[in-house]
Amino acid sequence: MAISRRVVAFLVFTILTLTFVSPIAAQGDEAKAKVFIQIAEKAREVALQLIERAKAAGEDVSAATLMFDQGSTFLNRARQAYQEKQYDAALANARLSQEEFRDAMKSLRSEPLSLELNKTRLLEAIGRARERIKKVNDAMSNSTEIDTGLKEQISGKLKQSEVLLNEAEATLGTETKNASEAAHKLAQAEKLISEAFVLLRQASHKPNKQRAEAFLKGLEREISRLEEDLDRLEKRGVKVNDLRERLASATNLVRSAQEKASGDNVSGALADIQQAREITQQVRKEIAKNHKP
Repeated sequence: MAISRRVVAFLVFTILTLTFVSPIAAQGDEAKAKVFIQIAEKAREVALQLIERAKAAGEDVSAATLMFDQGSTFLNRARQAYQEKQYDAALANARLSQEEFRDAMKSLRSEPLSLELNKTRLLEAIGRARERIKKVNDAMSNSTEIDTGLKEQISGKLKQSEVLLNEAEATLGTETKNASEAAHKLAQAEKLISEAFVLLRQASHKPNKQRAEAFLKGLEREISRLEEDLDRLEKRGVKVNDLRERLASATNLVRSAQEKASGDNVSGALADIQQAREITQQVRKEIAKNHKP
């Protein structure tokens, strides 16, 4: 029994809704990467079910299977990058996997797919890839924080991807219209675009890392001053054990943030810094109360 267009449309809409809403609510690179991977995994499950049902109904699922396999490859890369704490790479590959699974689901219709329809969808995907190239190029051009060597590296990957996209488009323009070869070149181009995007994001993290290090130095000075204030209060007979414990927690958070910043986990470092700052502010307020006549 063929799958109805209404069912396919509903499932595609659901995946698209999750793609554009859920990740926005997540905070931090690690959390965003995790959410995007989870969405991609769900999209993979739905796409696989639709492909199996369509295959059982005797439909041609070759195009959907090709896109499904490409999506699975990107998803595996995203999982691996996440395990290695390379959250930018995980996020970029998870995005690409979602697009492949979405296209796989959209390709499943109640009627057999024609060669022209396959060609149209591949051309649309090539167009989207070119839009991503433009976005990376624009972001790189507007940034003053990327050194010349890194710019050349990013530009090189984007130029290679452009060549692959041109070759894929040319392949679709031949009489044989080898969709499989075009899709392979498209996947190679998307991988290079993903790598360029990751390099760009990593470069943009440098000022954040410097800002985190500046925050940490300020926090260390603040904690030292608060410890001196507590010493003075204790000499006056004020019980300060609870406040000392809070400052110890802030100190531990500072150390944790230092480790994360040195390991390029800037978002994690900033989260620890925020918690430490909240603690020092609370301690400062308590000290101020005891200084009142």
